[in-house]
Amino acid sequence: MPQPRELIAGDALKAAVLKYSGEMRQRVETEQGGLLSVFDGWFTRVVSRLLQFDPARSWEDSVRDAAAGAGQALDLQWDLFRLRQFLDRWQQGRFVEYAEREASAAFYQPRFGTEFGVDVQLTCQGAPSLMRWRGTALMKNVFDFAMYPALIAELRPRTIFEIGSGLGASAAWFADTMTSCGIDGRVHSVDLRRARVEHPLVSFYQGDCNDPAGLFDAGLLQSAPHPWLVVEDAHHNVAAVLGHMQAYLAPGDYLVVEDSDVKRDVLRAFLGLHPGGFLVDTRFTDNFGRNATCAADSIFIRTKQATAAPEASPHNQPTAQ
Repeated sequence: MPQPRELIAGDALKAAVLKYSGEMRQRVETEQGGLLSVFDGWFTRVVSRLLQFDPARSWEDSVRDAAAGAGQALDLQWDLFRLRQFLDRWQQGRFVEYAEREASAAFYQPRFGTEFGVDVQLTCQGAPSLMRWRGTALMKNVFDFAMYPALIAELRPRTIFEIGSGLGASAAWFADTMTSCGIDGRVHSVDLRRARVEHPLVSFYQGDCNDPAGLFDAGLLQSAPHPWLVVEDAHHNVAAVLGHMQAYLAPGDYLVVEDSDVKRDVLRAFLGLHPGGFLVDTRFTDNFGRNATCAADSIFIRTKQATAAPEASPHNQPTAQ
């Protein structure tokens, strides 16, 4: 487990504020028509207050002293901490090593590595009823409901492999999202029991994660057009499943491991076998706050050429629905 490190502070914090402020102003002007988002407005207000302190001192010292002498500055302590959290992860860049993500997790909710509490995690799929797609319960949380369309729109995957169909709603949702983006693609989804949902762009299969090579026919894995989005959502024999699928991934493909808070040991071991082969894409893990996704630190882009895939064989060829 990587050792925790210090959160950004002092002159480094001030420099990061100046750099981000410039990027924010350009984005607001060019992409948002001059309109500030809620976050943009908060950032601007907090920085304006901090700039009123003695420039020769650190903001941490100034805010601490002000809070000790006047109750009105107590809220600024919270603002400053959240500002430091945001800029600390922002300056890491978009693509980050998994170990670096874990090293900076000490400043967040310990189980999920997010700034949200457990209460949000418990209810973000819907409570007491789930979200639905095409009339079927959709086992995705509200953050991922916004994250996946953004990922699909940018990646433009020609093929999506879903390991863990559940009721089948998510596969249909993936397919509909590709269609809405004008992507000519197909979804292949597998589970221990084949889903009963029907969709013209989805092939459902029956397979067992205890036999990773039998989840999808090797011929399909060798011929399916890239780029790929591979979603692991079965939670069984995860190490072997990831090890099998990674052999077919090409640079630029994405691998998403859902509900990864309980799979961290597996992910460390898997990534240790493929050093430099996968990076966390923080554009999608952190767009709504650090790890505002069920795939905490586990939305990966393949960065190196995959190892040679096994030869195609007639072993356990699934039947598409």
